[in-house]
Formats: sequence, structure tokens, C-alpha cells
Amino acid sequence: MKGIFFALAGGFFLTLQSVANAEISSHIGTWQAAAMTQLTGFLFALLIVVLIRDKTYRQLNRVSPLYASGGMLAAIVLFCNMTAVHIMGVTLTIGVFLIAQLVMALAIDVKGWFDMSKKKISRTQIIGVLLMIAGVIVLKW
Repeated sequence: MKGIFFALAGGFFLTLQSVANAEISSHIGTWQAAAMTQLTGFLFALLIVVLIRDKTYRQLNRVSPLYASGGMLAAIVLFCNMTAVHIMGVTLTIGVFLIAQLVMALAIDVKGWFDMSKKKISRTQIIGVLLMIAGVIVLKW
């Protein structure tokens, strides 16, 4: 239940962030908005680390550079998200983002990429993704 709560909260905040970032980018530019969002996110996360006095950041040198590059991926995600919101609107952007995330997640599960354990994909999971694609097509029209 706790995982579902955080997933729902993340989805809500992603949508709110998409709208806010698109608005900011229309005033200062998309890459500038991405940089500002990354900076404010970093500062907020740093504040939380300081407040909870978590010292595990000292283990940062043990993190693979591949995984430490997540912030660069986040900048690309932000740019793509803001650009898509301007072109397609919030609803369609989030729908397509969800499908892209599911397809990539399925690929990671099947292949076991990024040190994840391999999982088999069922026919019902594939049908679920196809239904989501159909839903986004319906949303478009």
C-alpha cells in the first residue's frame, strides 16, 4: 500500500511539474527552465538530507557512474516533457509518457538491464499496454 501511495503521489507531482515547467519555459526558454528545475530540485533534496541528518551520501563514491548520470537523464526528460506539453497539451503528453515508461520498464524487466532481475512478461501485460495505447488514441480524438 505504501508503494501505491508513493507511485500515486509521484504521478500527481509529475503532472503538476509538467504544467509548471511548461509555463516557466514559455517565459525563459526550455533548457533554462530545465536547468532551473534541476537546481531547485537539487537544493530541496539537499535541504532534506541536511534536515534528516542522513550521512549515507558519504557512500557516493561507490555508485557506478552509469547510475550517477541520472541527473543528466532528468534534464533530457524535463526538456522533452516541456516541449511535448507545448505541442500536445498536458493530457496527451502524460498519456504518451506513461506508455513510453511502461514499454521501457517491460524491456528492462525482460532483459534484466541495469542489474535488475529478469522477469517474464505475460500476455495480459502486453494487452494492458496495447489498451493504454488505444486509450491515448481515443484521448487524441
